[in-house]
Amino acid sequence: MSRADGPPVGLVVDCSGVGAGGITRVLTELVRHWPAGWRLDLVAAPAAWSVPSRAGGAEVTVLSGQGNGRAGTIAAATTALRRATGRAGATTVLSLSPSAAVLGSRLPVVTVLHDLAFRLWPYELPASVRRYRQVSYGTAIRRSHRLVCVSARTRHDLLGLYGVPPARAHVWHPGSDLAVPAAGPPASSLPAVGLPAGPAAGGPPATGLPEPLARLAERGERYLLVAGHAPHKGVEIAVDALPRLPGHSLAVLTGGQPAERFRDAAARSTARDRIHFLDRLPDAGYAAALAHAAVFLMPSHFEGYGLPAAEALRLGTPTVVSPDPALHEATGGRAVRMTAWSAEALVAAVTAAERAARPVPGYGGRSWREATAELAAFLGELSTVDRRPAPARAGG
Repeated sequence: MSRADGPPVGLVVDCSGVGAGGITRVLTELVRHWPAGWRLDLVAAPAAWSVPSRAGGAEVTVLSGQGNGRAGTIAAATTALRRATGRAGATTVLSLSPSAAVLGSRLPVVTVLHDLAFRLWPYELPASVRRYRQVSYGTAIRRSHRLVCVSARTRHDLLGLYGVPPARAHVWHPGSDLAVPAAGPPASSLPAVGLPAGPAAGGPPATGLPEPLARLAERGERYLLVAGHAPHKGVEIAVDALPRLPGHSLAVLTGGQPAERFRDAAARSTARDRIHFLDRLPDAGYAAALAHAAVFLMPSHFEGYGLPAAEALRLGTPTVVSPDPALHEATGGRAVRMTAWSAEALVAAVTAAERAARPVPGYGGRSWREATAELAAFLGELSTVDRRPAPARAGG
């Protein structure tokens, strides 16, 4: 929705539920691509996050940041939302993840629901985290006028677990395009990691790679890349499979929060010298790591969507996913799907992915500009149809 001929549409964006992982990328890309004619007021922005360069042209203001722990962040965000939603011109609140802070909103709330893992895969979550999410999700689901689910799978879970009327739940798929660093040595001067040898290999030059992947590239060695910032990501399956994949190293994306069980599994592995845990990566380093992987892995036990798998395919990287239905949905059936959650199934899937032709870069999924435009249009329609807060509902 564009309002170039009038005052900007005021959208208050609640970020109090945004933490490490894919939700931070959603925040970044939405802000980067939000169309002109809107004013975005951000409440409780993550401490390490900054407003990206923008192509969309929306007016963006950060009203407050996160701090003082979870309880302090929610309390401050509740107060900030109460102030922000009382400002002239504000029409709607977009909460990027379920948060009890939406109780402070004086306007209708639309909450983005990424998954219900705390209900469907609660293993290894501390009891305090489960209790907090039970309250925050229940509060947000009752208070929200609409719920935007990132997959049909998440919408299915929401309707079944919380008894939400179907009309209140909307499916919206995130974008999946990433920019790979273009500067650096020419392709001929560096090995194309993860690509077949020879002049027909093609692909982007190995530039922007984080350590230790840059060292692997210099030696012409191949690596598998696996998402691993949470216990349900299934990294232990990849670790168990690695001894049967002798031509590869394994790099684990931790988002700066490595799960200890994965480090323990790596320490016990006979292939532990080929396992590397990566710290939090900047956007360019993350994109380069995906683009140059021999195969990207998501052997997850549970997913609400699986954004990294969609991003890897858009970059032309062969991708292996677990049997989880959300991953099949996110990748449009283009990833090689494991037949079971086992090391044997992962080895077979990696072998199949490497024998097949590499995916065509840019094919499948959609751009963040397209995804953002759809969400903006959805919110724009709501802001002109019904400005009443949703009534409280039972559930949670």
